[in-house]
Amino acid sequence: MERSQQIQKTPVALASLNAKYIHSNLAVDYLRSYCEARQVPAIFHILEFHINEPVELIVGEILSLGVEIIGFSCYIWNISETLHVISRLKLAKPEIIVIIGGPEVSYETEALMEAHPEIDYCITGEGEKRFAELLTALLSGKEEGSNGLIAGQRIIAGEPVDLAQVPSPYPENIEERYKNKLVYLETSRGCPFNCQYCLSANTRGVRNFPLERVKDDFAKLIDAGIPQVKLIDRTFNANPKRALEIFQFLVDKSRRKSAFDTGRSPTVFHFEISADILTKELIDYLVTVPPGLFQFEIGIQSTTPAVLEAIARRSDWDRLAKNVKALAEKGNIHLHLDLIAGLPEETYSSFARSFDDVYWLGGHRIQLGFLKLLKGSGLRRRSRELGLVFDPYPPYEIIRTASMGALDLVRLKEIENVLELFHNSHRFSMTLQILCLRVYSSPFAFFEGLAAYFRQQGIHRVSHSQLALYNILYSYLRQYHPELLPLLAEALKFDYLRTERHRPLLSWMPDKLGKEYKDIWRRLMEHPAVLENLHPGTRAFSTRELAQSVRVAKFSAKFVEFLKAAALPGRLTGDSVVIEEVIGNSSSWVIFDHHRSDPWTKESSYMLVLSE
Repeated sequence: MERSQQIQKTPVALASLNAKYIHSNLAVDYLRSYCEARQVPAIFHILEFHINEPVELIVGEILSLGVEIIGFSCYIWNISETLHVISRLKLAKPEIIVIIGGPEVSYETEALMEAHPEIDYCITGEGEKRFAELLTALLSGKEEGSNGLIAGQRIIAGEPVDLAQVPSPYPENIEERYKNKLVYLETSRGCPFNCQYCLSANTRGVRNFPLERVKDDFAKLIDAGIPQVKLIDRTFNANPKRALEIFQFLVDKSRRKSAFDTGRSPTVFHFEISADILTKELIDYLVTVPPGLFQFEIGIQSTTPAVLEAIARRSDWDRLAKNVKALAEKGNIHLHLDLIAGLPEETYSSFARSFDDVYWLGGHRIQLGFLKLLKGSGLRRRSRELGLVFDPYPPYEIIRTASMGALDLVRLKEIENVLELFHNSHRFSMTLQILCLRVYSSPFAFFEGLAAYFRQQGIHRVSHSQLALYNILYSYLRQYHPELLPLLAEALKFDYLRTERHRPLLSWMPDKLGKEYKDIWRRLMEHPAVLENLHPGTRAFSTRELAQSVRVAKFSAKFVEFLKAAALPGRLTGDSVVIEEVIGNSSSWVIFDHHRSDPWTKESSYMLVLSE
């Protein structure tokens, strides 16, 4: 009895070094909950660090717990730091038993274990069942028995389990466990596709968790007030009817929590979906979803047929484009569109075409990623045959291919930088609309030119403030497009006012009102036609609150004509009202209502006020 009590108190740590502080690790919670459900005699300590923490502090935290066994969750983004921690930990406490698992150590495992004798065990693949068996054997002092473990065996093959037998990974103290964290959730394992850059191609079929279990987990996270939940299903809408039922459940649950009736944002859910298999029933429902609730990550990767064939990716471009545009036009769901640079058969020029194809779909964000040759992936196995040269160190990023040189990929890295700063920041939407539609031959040509300017000015390796970016883009336009500078300066001013509530206009921005501003603002805000067209929530504000939320600016007739005549995407389109009098010295004003801002881009709504 005494020995049994001693075993029950054995401390075991489950650790992960996350890429950022705000991230959490779902794997360690799965291991804990699975072991607890099977009454493995251990007390579990969940330890989450991040890769930028000093190794000595991480090891110090582990040592202070006095644990006898520790498991590490390993990925491409943390493997180097994790191995360093393990090495130092073993030197400090040689008797501690170290177990590793995760996708990064599930392939080429023999070489890893040979190079790192300080690691005691590695579990490959799905680990819940094998980890529970190994831990039970270690805590009972037996490494050999009916559980199938062999004494001295350091590499243990994982085993897929019946997902109905996997308990919820979320502990009772959800709020404390995930305070200030991004939380992950999965409703299925596996993927119906066979993309050769992805490890999911190594498993066949999709296995689903019981739907009621999934709904219970969603409800727990919503009730706990978790700000964001990221689904790790490889293709969430692989089963359209199941996906629809979950979408409906999340909307209904959020409504019951009054998530759309207060100023506080609802729990946001991020899904990876395949857009070309979205059914009409799903599309029809999704365009009705309240804004601010769902984010979709859509992996397009390339629109070049030869590339898609080389990576064994099936895609119906026409249907994909139609579905994405339907969602983008509504604008209620955040659309994150993925491209991968460095795929086999892709050239610099064909990638440019893929970029332009994706840009004009109208998504909120373009993720320009670079191919990672993951251990165990089909592309890594065939890398020599395909002419793929990649970094031997994690995360194994592509360096050059048979069809794209190293300098081409460097140029794409620099384009990725300006894409993040100017497109994905949503601070320059109207200016980019003019440039990409009317000035440059294509969106890619604009970003390529801007990236070259950054290098020319020696600012491509420097961090820039938000205000500095306006000045940089203005300087670029002044140098290369002086004939269009008046219109483009107004566009920059428009973008600035849509995203800045209070900051004064920059020195080069035209038509600064100065002392006239308060009088113009008051006359516009008191005009019956203007008040009638303001949002009721804004209209109900006191004068002081209105002044904090609403900005007014004058624009030229030429720029206003562009706003009226251009075929702008839905989220760039504003309201308009015509009044019978001329206010101030202009017949065209724009009112920016920051109380009504896009939940995804934070751009204010706007209203054109035109005089007859």
